[in-house]
Amino acid sequence: MTRPDRRRPLLRLASALLTAGLLTGGPAHAGPAEDYIAAHAKALADVAAAAKAGKSDGELDALGAPLLKDLEKRMVALIGPIAFKGTQKKPIFMPSSLNAEYLESKEPDGLLFSGTNLTTRYFVSPEPVFTDWLAARAKEEDADPALRLGLKGAMGTEPFYFAVLGADAAFIKYMDLPVTAGEGESVTAALGLFTQSGQQNDPPSSIVFTRIGDGRVVVGTADLKATIKPLPACEKIWKEANAKATRLEDAAGKTRNDEDPRWKEAEQVREAGGDAFRACFVKAALSLPFFPGAVKRAEELVQAARGK
Repeated sequence: MTRPDRRRPLLRLASALLTAGLLTGGPAHAGPAEDYIAAHAKALADVAAAAKAGKSDGELDALGAPLLKDLEKRMVALIGPIAFKGTQKKPIFMPSSLNAEYLESKEPDGLLFSGTNLTTRYFVSPEPVFTDWLAARAKEEDADPALRLGLKGAMGTEPFYFAVLGADAAFIKYMDLPVTAGEGESVTAALGLFTQSGQQNDPPSSIVFTRIGDGRVVVGTADLKATIKPLPACEKIWKEANAKATRLEDAAGKTRNDEDPRWKEAEQVREAGGDAFRACFVKAALSLPFFPGAVKRAEELVQAARGK
């Protein structure tokens, strides 16, 4: 899986150190997971120090490569043998960079198993390591409040799935899907879609799921694999909102004024129209033909996440 180059400078080095967990307190009782966390923090600090010393991105990548290899070796040992049907045998280790100028340095620590079409994905992480990553993300100034709810509070939210699986697309959740948790585990599943255009009148196309159990966190997504026919009542809501937003944009465009308040108003109208479309869809979903199959597929995905 080739990841796009998404370099963006971070505002402060401290943010990167928080992301790595470097500024958090050390564990009272060290174990393999805590050793990994400490090794990652040190690796990030080494690269950050080299960046501060003026090393180029190429030099930072060269410095980080063996450190990432070491972290990958530790992660594979922590997770142990695991595989998911329909995905590649050798997973991708995350994070894929230690350079704080790359967004990839903020990726969660774990192994990503992907299908050939990349729409089926299982991300696996030891629970202590994942919890440490989430806590570090929650401390960032621009962190979404949902990420500050702790693992079990955040696990079913849009920001959570975007942070773990989003890459270049935000996740929009339409509705939760009822899945049954086994003894000693927490599970959640939802219906939604990954998009770069924001909420419009797109029907949901993905199932996302999370399982916490057996010392692991598994977060994944797969195609819905169902055809959802347009709902006239919901389409009408969206079309009216979109038309109003377009009229506002046209009027604002004629002024050649980027500060015209109608630009912002158009954005708000379109966003509200998308939210209304989604609410309309969710209200109808329980009685639509696709819904029982979506619940069954979610249950199958959660079962696969159990690794049994």
